[in-house]
Amino acid sequence: MGDPEGKSEGAFAVPVTSQAENVPMDLTFSWQALQRAFEELDTATTARTLYGTVTGKGLWLVGDDGVYLMPNTTDGKHHTGDGPRVVIYANECNPKTMPFDDWWANKQASFGCDDGVEFIDAAHLRSLAEQLSPPPKLLTISFAPDAYEIYLS
Repeated sequence: MGDPEGKSEGAFAVPVTSQAENVPMDLTFSWQALQRAFEELDTATTARTLYGTVTGKGLWLVGDDGVYLMPNTTDGKHHTGDGPRVVIYANECNPKTMPFDDWWANKQASFGCDDGVEFIDAAHLRSLAEQLSPPPKLLTISFAPDAYEIYLS
């Protein structure tokens, strides 16, 4: 038995510290693009803390110039010193492919006006994905005022 939107399988909710302007707002990320982030996590030995809290290796959901996911690691396969980091932009909030007014409105609606970072347990995501058949194509983050939910579909 699934929900009418097809979101119930492979879902979990997380409280957030950011304050969205308008809700609800869904942002989607390519599951295939996230594989590069998982490779980074798998090959790294060091993870950054989040505001002084030790979280272990995982993904950061970042609201900044756009909204994106990135590994919180410092020394994995795809991290080369001061070179570019692995960044996976939300399809609806990508400053590299969208006009400013569009991505900025979506950033405000989903993540709020301020910049911020939330931790996502990548091991939990991967565990959920392994339970799905066929494998997921999208990771969807559905924002609400005090939490967000993550769906794999």
